[in-house]
Amino acid sequence: WEPTFTIHGFRYVEVMGVGKEPSLEMVTGRVMHSAMPPTGSFECSSELLNTLHRNIIWGQRGNFVSIPTDCPNRNERLGWTGDIQVFVHTAAYTMDVASFLTKWMVDLTDAQSDAGVFPDVAPLTPFIEPAFSKGSPAWGDAGVIVPWSIYRRYGDTGIVARHFEAMENWMAFIRSNNPDHLRRNATFRDYSDWLNLDARVDKELLATAYWAWCAVLMAEMAEAIGRENRAVSYRRLFDSIKNAFIDAYVFDDGRLKSGTQTAYLLALDFDLLPEDLRPVAARHLVADIESRQGHLSTGFLGVRHLCRVLTDSGHNDLAYRLALEETYPSWGYSIRQGATTIWERWDGWTEHEGFQNAAMNSFNHYCFGSIGEWLYGHVAGIQEASPGFRKILIKPYPGPGVDRCRAEYHAHVGRIAAEWSNSNGEFHLNVEVPPNTTATVHLPVRRDAVVLESGGPAERSEGVTEIDRRDGVVSIEVGSGRFEFEVR
Repeated sequence: WEPTFTIHGFRYVEVMGVGKEPSLEMVTGRVMHSAMPPTGSFECSSELLNTLHRNIIWGQRGNFVSIPTDCPNRNERLGWTGDIQVFVHTAAYTMDVASFLTKWMVDLTDAQSDAGVFPDVAPLTPFIEPAFSKGSPAWGDAGVIVPWSIYRRYGDTGIVARHFEAMENWMAFIRSNNPDHLRRNATFRDYSDWLNLDARVDKELLATAYWAWCAVLMAEMAEAIGRENRAVSYRRLFDSIKNAFIDAYVFDDGRLKSGTQTAYLLALDFDLLPEDLRPVAARHLVADIESRQGHLSTGFLGVRHLCRVLTDSGHNDLAYRLALEETYPSWGYSIRQGATTIWERWDGWTEHEGFQNAAMNSFNHYCFGSIGEWLYGHVAGIQEASPGFRKILIKPYPGPGVDRCRAEYHAHVGRIAAEWSNSNGEFHLNVEVPPNTTATVHLPVRRDAVVLESGGPAERSEGVTEIDRRDGVVSIEVGSGRFEFEVR
């Protein structure tokens, strides 16, 4: 039996009326999703992280069916905008989502109101309108974030040009309702950091932070399509929002008005703090995590930034500790309970409370899988240094609990690979850089370390040049080819 006009996510199948106990061979499960070639692979010495990566991919498979749904298994299955803007960066590592999300952006702009409002879900169907048509902060902002993400990952300015007017209308709508550069007048709904754990972020702080980030993205996209005057305008807008944010929400000691993990993560990642307060704010973030015995409290919006910001701010060991944690709440906790996809809620099921409310408790919901961006970009170290990976950054961050890692990403420019091992005081890194590109390779070194290099079996179009050595990292510029580095 197979339905014609619908699909359903499932893990268990009940078979009745066969007269005897069915065998596994009697049932075939069909995996259905939109055609998206796999582009990423990740494997490391931690089986927990390997399982987490597999769960992320299965969650993406189950939800990327014509539109990016929130879950495949219950009566909702809507194209929630907040969910996809958080996950898009991970999704574009694991699969080629260029066509899939280019099509979905048409759904989103089709649903935009005459006033410029992007909705909370797209497509926006009559039976859910007007409840989700008002464009909440971080949800409606997907109308800016998703095109920018596709542009950055694939170098596609077409999606930017096609939707630039719609994005401008959204930004104009926000500005017209918030003339003092604080996003106090949000629209109908405000979900804040959805499904956080007793750590509710100040809604105005969160909304303002996202507005500031959207201004930065708009400036970059405007410049990419030759709209320099608009780029200048959006840079000025960001400066005004940042100044207002600091005045309203940042104290002199680096604390934030809303001292949650997500508040610090957004302020740090979106560059909304004075430079001298950034390390101080990072320490406040660490203190909050430590006060929870090394556990997270982030919801949908904060979780994407958690490990990345910790690593980038000099707290890489803590990022690994969170990623490898197995007690509640954590990714490892759900895996220890047998999860094969990403849960919607940290407490979807717990040993002490059992199941959450069935009305909103999906066990296949990709949002918390946004940690995949950290796995590829920081653990393996593969990042784009320019749109479309014409310039590549290879910057792995080894950490406690993982002594080797290997990842590949098949960009539109070709195959990028990084493989490292870290043991017995030696760090080894193998890198593959595709033709017609260059890469900057960052190697973690001690002050007295010696860096050895060999070209490997492939011809190099350009040589190897050390360009910098500071703060425990040596930076090396390479052309296309295969390279082997050893740090002793």
